[in-house]
Amino acid sequence: MYPKIIIEHFMHPKNVGRLENPSNIGTYETLSKAKAVFYFLIEDDIVKDIKYQVAGCPYAIAVGSILSEYAKGKRIFELAKINKKFLEKYFPVDEDKEECINLPLRAFLNGLSKI
Repeated sequence: MYPKIIIEHFMHPKNVGRLENPSNIGTYETLSKAKAVFYFLIEDDIVKDIKYQVAGCPYAIAVGSILSEYAKGKRIFELAKINKKFLEKYFPVDEDKEECINLPLRAFLNGLSKI
């Protein structure tokens, strides 16, 4: 059984798509060819807009949505601290879902590390 927040963000994902002129792009791909891409529009160290695309399981799609919603309006230094522990505020992080969770999380953090 999926946690309620995972179902909600999987069935109704927020910020899906791509930005035409992003400031930064973060990507991550697994050995099984699941892939996540985040597009950031950053002005004055603040995320003004963010979009993402995920080819992965429901958890990966939902985590992309959760991260994108959280990031809007936040300063880069706040977001660079995000990790799996941060996601535990939203849902229990099970070991068997670790690859699914890491997919969007690593793409997100890769986009921030290029700043």
